[in-house]
Amino acid sequence: MTASAQTTGAQNYTGEVTAAQPRAVFELELRAGEPVTLTTASARTTFDTILTLNGPDGRTVAENDDTATALTSQIIHVPTRTGRHRAIVTGFGGATGAFELIVSNEVEFGLSHAARVIRQERVTLTRQRREQSFTVDLAEDEIFVGSTFALAANVDPTLSLADSSGEIVAANDDRGDGTLNSQVIFQAPRAGRYQLTVGTYDNTGGEMIVSLAIDPEADAPFNFSAIEGTPLARHEGSLNAEQPSRDYPLRLTAGQTILVLADTTGGDLDPVIRLSDVNGDPVAANDDRGDGSLNSAFAYTAAATATYTLNIERYRRSETSGNYLLVITNVDRSVVDTIQALAEDAVSLSGPELTLETRDFRVHYTLEGVDATTTEYAQATADTLQEMFEVQVRQIGWAEPIRDPDGRYRAYVADALGSMGYTKGVQMVFDNPNTSGVRERAAVRTVFVVDNGFVGMNRTESPISLMRATATHEFNHVIQFGYDGEEPLNWLYEATASWTETTTVGSDQDATNYTETDFASPQRCWTTLESGFDYSQWTLLQSIADVHGDGIVVRMWENAVRYDGFEVMSRTLSGVGTDIPSALSRWRAQNYARDYDLAPVFPRAVREQAILSRQGEWSTKDGPEQLGAHYLGFGQNLRGTYTISLSGDDDLELLGLGVRNGEVQVFRLGRGGAFNVGAFEHAALMVFNRAVPSEPGACSASGRYRINVSETTDAMAAPQTRFSARHFQALRREPSQRN
Repeated sequence: MTASAQTTGAQNYTGEVTAAQPRAVFELELRAGEPVTLTTASARTTFDTILTLNGPDGRTVAENDDTATALTSQIIHVPTRTGRHRAIVTGFGGATGAFELIVSNEVEFGLSHAARVIRQERVTLTRQRREQSFTVDLAEDEIFVGSTFALAANVDPTLSLADSSGEIVAANDDRGDGTLNSQVIFQAPRAGRYQLTVGTYDNTGGEMIVSLAIDPEADAPFNFSAIEGTPLARHEGSLNAEQPSRDYPLRLTAGQTILVLADTTGGDLDPVIRLSDVNGDPVAANDDRGDGSLNSAFAYTAAATATYTLNIERYRRSETSGNYLLVITNVDRSVVDTIQALAEDAVSLSGPELTLETRDFRVHYTLEGVDATTTEYAQATADTLQEMFEVQVRQIGWAEPIRDPDGRYRAYVADALGSMGYTKGVQMVFDNPNTSGVRERAAVRTVFVVDNGFVGMNRTESPISLMRATATHEFNHVIQFGYDGEEPLNWLYEATASWTETTTVGSDQDATNYTETDFASPQRCWTTLESGFDYSQWTLLQSIADVHGDGIVVRMWENAVRYDGFEVMSRTLSGVGTDIPSALSRWRAQNYARDYDLAPVFPRAVREQAILSRQGEWSTKDGPEQLGAHYLGFGQNLRGTYTISLSGDDDLELLGLGVRNGEVQVFRLGRGGAFNVGAFEHAALMVFNRAVPSEPGACSASGRYRINVSETTDAMAAPQTRFSARHFQALRREPSQRN
């Protein structure tokens, strides 16, 4: 097609998508490392474009359906290769219309037309230069917007804004748009000089673009410090690994309402505050108060005259530390409702809000803007949710989660910000009223989102199939929060929701795609914080359920009410006569066998760490992490019976794995024993690390180990465990190490 260009700060191309020509293609010369923003615009606001950018090799490097506020599309991309790229514009669902494609070498940060950019520049941070600060003068009530755009996928920028006294007034890690970029929006309560500091998560460094702007049309977060009240108490201190929390006694009278604000004044501290009554039961708590910072706030009206305990601690799932300011004021009782109303407004739709109701759900949706869907899709979502309620609660036996005041569960069909769906807590209720005889301490009421179409995710499944998988996954999160919304064994959340997909929606499940992460890196620690493993390791729950029944997964969450971290799992397993290392060892062997009903659609077999091709000694520098495994294959030269011995970390053990007569047999060799390689169609060794991490996510490799292979006439012992070989596949061979 013909394109016209203008020689302004940006290039504007015109085009049209028609039934006869459903793709408009533009060729662009782009340079590696130089950011480019591509945006579609249309005079007809209902024309829903999809924008795709292909690299010089023809492969898609970026794609977008809708911007945050409209049906137009936008891509911000940093090319990794210089050369001819192709921008392709199509219409969603066969839509047609005329449009403009605007190509700019500046980064678009989503500012309004009324915005004034103060500064925009490229910043490079390193481990030696971990942060950079910028000064900005703000007038009273001016709305400041600070933004970052990472120039590499692994760069995770952070932002904090401090006032003239050095107090942090706004901070952000991830802005919630599906990227790792950050944004702070702050309305100055008074004129003054402020300082914006940009860093990176974990101080890893990287290159990014930083923008400072004044935008009168930006949506400034609620200003908690502006709530009027009478000072009651003020505390300052610091939290770190040696002092992770502090307690303060607080005398309150019945009917007294207080506002508690916790602000970080130095460091990267993520404070969490909690108020407990004389029995030690929590009555109020907050982690992030929703103003774009990691600071906390709650309002509480005392139920009785007593001495309460106010606790401040650092967020348990991270290693943050720093100084804090804790301010307690007496406020009007209405502040409780004001703060709760802010939490309730967790999801805002881009167009007029419509609702559908089932017996147990109220589904919110819109037909306009970035969140637009169809009434048919919204109805299908509502029907699926009601179906999944019956399956999960009535059939499987999960406890009913906490309902909204209207007696239903609140769901949204909306743009899920780059994910398939998400669940957000809106109220810490502490005790789930739907569980009799049990007093929960951290039960949370939630809302949740199911994506409105799954466009741009490069998925081949139908939107309805993906919706069904997501609906049951997210509703299981709602159920989990009814037991414990603060469980430190974070793995349990996504692993359980992924496992639930496999037990509720049949062929619509999406969990089998996740297994590739763990099968490709089985040496990683169970509960590793590396992305994707918590989804991938749902097979551990299935492995345990294969022995003890599906109900054991529910019992884990029942135990999560009373226990935390690894104790949740150890208490559950001890109740059926086993322990964490034994269950994990069996699971790693079952993964080798691929003895799962859904294994035919698993993306791969487990990774082969190395091939043992001759007798003698073989060694590796890094062994498996805690509760991880190495799988070692045998070369064609090893077909007899051998004594195989292991030396190295005391927590390592050897298992022989062999396939014959339609089953996978597992031989526990411990630190050494006889193994007849020639007796099997396929044979392998598994080196398993029985050590349990000190806490979830605290993972490290076991270090060098050595295996010695020598011929023997000793007989092989009987197998201790057997799995079906119906879905077995040979070890997946990546670039390997041979002896």
